[in-house]
Amino acid sequence: MKVLKKKDKILFNNNDISFGNLSINNDTLTLEIIKTQPAFRNQKYGTNTLKGILKYISKELKYKKIYLNPLPLDSDGLKLEKLITFYKKFGFIKSNRADISYPYLMEKELFR
Repeated sequence: MKVLKKKDKILFNNNDISFGNLSINNDTLTLEIIKTQPAFRNQKYGTNTLKGILKYISKELKYKKIYLNPLPLDSDGLKLEKLITFYKKFGFIKSNRADISYPYLMEKELFR
């Protein structure tokens, strides 16, 4: 997987098929997006991209927690309930920081 570091973002490219990006704001790490080309969905590209991102975080970054706000990107992607189920498989849980702006906010403890 290719990784491109920018000032406050880290971009991930899994063979030009699946993409993800992290944002870094002070001490907060947020997974902003994982997107897979429509023709390649349901073939584990999104799963492998998320695994690669989490592996990168564990080796290269020093954060205790990562946040994400699961939202469907388009009509062909996973619906909200399936997105939540997908992220739960990786240890994400509903965050106690969820509020009206981010009602589905999820978080994951990162262990070293």
